[in-house]
Amino acid sequence: MSSFNDEMADVDAQIDEIRGQFRAEIPDLFEFDVIVGGIDYNANNNTATITVEPGSEARSQLSDRFGGVKVSIEDQLTFQFQFTSSP
Repeated sequence: MSSFNDEMADVDAQIDEIRGQFRAEIPDLFEFDVIVGGIDYNANNNTATITVEPGSEARSQLSDRFGGVKVSIEDQLTFQFQFTSSP
């Protein structure tokens, strides 16, 4: 039988794996340079909240994409993912 500490270590490893997947996959959802900031897991709601900030090239990439318009970037995007269990 495994100990509570072993089980918690397994959970932490799974959460770290999911964080790694988010860091690798989230930037591909955007057509401009982004940096994945904080990734917080809420065990009570089984959700992950992720902040995404524009990268250093985002302003020029967006300007080019929209024909040279002036682009102002001031904040971050926040996403919340709800996990579901499969049988």
